[in-house]
Amino acid sequence: MRTKFSGILTLFLAFIVQFTFAQEKTVSGTVTDDKGLPLPGVNVIIKNTANGTQTDFDGNYSITANKGAVLSFSYVGFQVIDKVVGDGDTVNAQLAPSAAELEEVVITGQGSGISRRKLSTTVDFLTADEVDKLPSNQIDQLLQSTTPSAQIRLSSGQPGTAAIIRTRGAISASSSATPVVIIDGVRVDNLNSNPQLGLATGGADVSALADIPVESIEKIEYIKGGAATTLYGADAANGVIQIITKKGTSGKARFSYEARVGVIKATDDYLWYERTGEALFKPGLSIEHKIGINGGNEKVTYNFAGSLYADDSFNLLNEQVRRNLSFGLGAQVNDKLRYQGSFSYVGFESNLDYNANTSLSRFSAFEGGGRGNLDELTDAQWQAELARSNAIGEEVSINNTVNRLTNSNKFIYDFTDNIQANATIGVDTRTQVQEENQTNAFQIATGSIAAGTADQAVLNRLIRNAFTVTGDLNFTHRGRIDNFEFVTVLGGQFFRSTDRQYQTSGSGGVDGTNDLGLFPTQTTDDFFLENANYGIYFLENIGIYDVAFLEFGARLDQNTQAGDDTDPLLLPKIGITYNISDHDFYYDSGISKVLSTVKLRANYGEATNFAQAFSEDRTFALNPFLGGPSFTFNNPGNPDLVSETVITTEYGIELGFFQDRINLSGTRYVATTEDALFTPPALPSSGQLDQIKNIGEIKNEGWEFALSADVIKTEKHALNINASYNINDNIVVSTGGAPAFNVGGFNVIGAWVEEGQSLGYLRGTSSVRQADGTFAQTANAALGDTFAPNFGSFGFNYTWNNKLNIFMTGDYQFGGKIVDLSFLLRHLRGVDDTGIPADLIGTTSPFNYVNFFTFDNDFIKIRNIGASYSFGDALGLFNDLKVGFTVTNPFNFGIDGQFDPETTGSGIGNQNGFGSGGFAYGTESAPRIYMTSLRFQF
Repeated sequence: MRTKFSGILTLFLAFIVQFTFAQEKTVSGTVTDDKGLPLPGVNVIIKNTANGTQTDFDGNYSITANKGAVLSFSYVGFQVIDKVVGDGDTVNAQLAPSAAELEEVVITGQGSGISRRKLSTTVDFLTADEVDKLPSNQIDQLLQSTTPSAQIRLSSGQPGTAAIIRTRGAISASSSATPVVIIDGVRVDNLNSNPQLGLATGGADVSALADIPVESIEKIEYIKGGAATTLYGADAANGVIQIITKKGTSGKARFSYEARVGVIKATDDYLWYERTGEALFKPGLSIEHKIGINGGNEKVTYNFAGSLYADDSFNLLNEQVRRNLSFGLGAQVNDKLRYQGSFSYVGFESNLDYNANTSLSRFSAFEGGGRGNLDELTDAQWQAELARSNAIGEEVSINNTVNRLTNSNKFIYDFTDNIQANATIGVDTRTQVQEENQTNAFQIATGSIAAGTADQAVLNRLIRNAFTVTGDLNFTHRGRIDNFEFVTVLGGQFFRSTDRQYQTSGSGGVDGTNDLGLFPTQTTDDFFLENANYGIYFLENIGIYDVAFLEFGARLDQNTQAGDDTDPLLLPKIGITYNISDHDFYYDSGISKVLSTVKLRANYGEATNFAQAFSEDRTFALNPFLGGPSFTFNNPGNPDLVSETVITTEYGIELGFFQDRINLSGTRYVATTEDALFTPPALPSSGQLDQIKNIGEIKNEGWEFALSADVIKTEKHALNINASYNINDNIVVSTGGAPAFNVGGFNVIGAWVEEGQSLGYLRGTSSVRQADGTFAQTANAALGDTFAPNFGSFGFNYTWNNKLNIFMTGDYQFGGKIVDLSFLLRHLRGVDDTGIPADLIGTTSPFNYVNFFTFDNDFIKIRNIGASYSFGDALGLFNDLKVGFTVTNPFNFGIDGQFDPETTGSGIGNQNGFGSGGFAYGTESAPRIYMTSLRFQF
């Protein structure tokens, strides 16, 4: 009996063991991030056990587990996800970034990163995904409508032309509002206007921002206000655009190829005459090829990108070709030393047409009535006009060529777990060649010279070489004492920029050559500007119980542009942040389920704008006269001249509702420019030229509101909407007793600086009908602000199943004024009296009723609409296959008058000049672009 029982027990135990092992099996799969890229080193643990493994470089893993077991996938910076082992042998996982990872988005440029919750300033962001899906190849167009608190207004629809960029109002009457641009810690040429010796094309001014590479961008940060100065330089009063490029991710090499093909069509919404479009516009084709390689291992990562873009634009003249190459590298040299490097090359070639303020512009002539009332021309007359226009267009020759190289090298050394050194050295070099060839054939076509003339050709050429070198060394210490956390940054920085320009002109030439040596008469001019800045900076961020953060610091800068007689500038900053919702008591309270985040912040900071070099010196002009030298007085000199200081105070609140499904932020700021640099007219009796002086004060105050809401957030569906609204009140508090002076436009109707008005406000003589029916004229009447004081952006982003994506971006403005100079010219030429009282016409000069040519500059513009679909590896040939379609500039609303209230380039014809805007004249709008894309990843 005992033997029987033993045998039965043995069989039973064997059955149990066999059954148990029968439930165990090998489970394998792939772990990817939210973009579908494999994640190496992910921890895969069987819950409630000590058994686990990690993914390899391709994101693959294999583990033995029972059916019904729970696999837990965890990786630094990503949310933990659990998966139940089912009947199958494959369990894949896709990890989403954690809230903490999304919070750690600020890179200070110098020093190590710091989370947003510790910052007292606001920073606008553009992620790699947002950059990739937008079709633009220009950094300013990428930021347009995607940065909640910035005004970015294009000066022209022609390729590579400049834009007016502004945030928090106009702070200076003496310099451009363009922010400092930094790529991987290296300053780059940001000239956003015509060069000092640039060609007079009437406003088609090429910008250095147009050829900043947009491939391989990991993130773009737009940092505003005086608090930006401490780590970025004393002259960062207009803010900082910081670009961080991709350095690669570990794993096997991943290759990608993308093809984009599109149609470019002129925006004709604003044409006064439809025939203008018939004469000048023609749909064009755009083609772009992109390739990318990304990969690496635990020691070295790399990222390479290249692109070739070409289009023939929306008319018969404009063409552009752009070649980009970029390379990023990350290396763990040893346990303590890391290296990050980037290199990019851009080759950019474009053809331009005359526009705006030149008699050679066909667009200006048509829209300004220079060729009569086009609607009243007979068919025969119109055909003659078409023939004339085409003859001129065929001979226009304005070419622009840019070659740009940018390199950054960053070394990070960890002395200990708490002390880190960062050293950055890099250069940006940009060579630009502009060439304008007014051949004999061109001048004959325009009527400038008689038919048959063969020896009056004119060739103008500008060569501009810009070179910037940046060096930075800083040390970061992180420490903690009980409930206090300390982050200390101490460093020094220098940058030196050189701008050399050479203009050569030849006249009396024959057609068929661009060799200046073959022109009988030659003249030359040159311009040289070199500037060096040396600074040391200190920044301390103190965390108090991990809920409140106090930051303070200062920067001491010496800039050679300020002159020999000026002392180094000390610019302080201080800020405080209080995250109320991070308290335990708040988290445990019922209100946290509704109001999940409450953050208060405030800061104070100072920045500066330097006067143009040699502005403080008394100078003489050397001019040739009758074959010999002659001297005349030039700059009178001002030994007391100092830089203007922008003092900014801001405070704000950030709120998150329903586990941060809805996020709302509000900021109040006051920025005062003290010792503002004004150039009032000199007394006629002095016999001197105008001298820039520190006599002014400018004040900007306003509000910034931003909303982001996840309206739908489920496993398969995600819909986010965003909107912003900004209010800016700009006023010239003082001109130091100086009379009003002009900074743009014309004396009879221009942009002026006057005490009690906004900077660059529109002024002219207005005529207003009185009760008795007569008109009263008011000389020097205020016609309105050139900058719209109310503006913002809006958009949405919808994703289904991480495959389908639909998005839209747009922006708007209202409250400003703009002068329609094309209308004024049509009226002066007797072809258009629309809206002007009949009893006013002919009784006085049109310059006595310029208010009738001044309109609201309100608009609502949809900038981008797009959709894409990712097939993943469904076809079995690629890791991912994505198709997309976008439309750029599809809709415009709120037109007051037949002109584009955005395209205005007043002021950008002068190097780093004040861009007042406020004048619409003879400038084509940005075109509509219909773009399809096909992207392979394997």
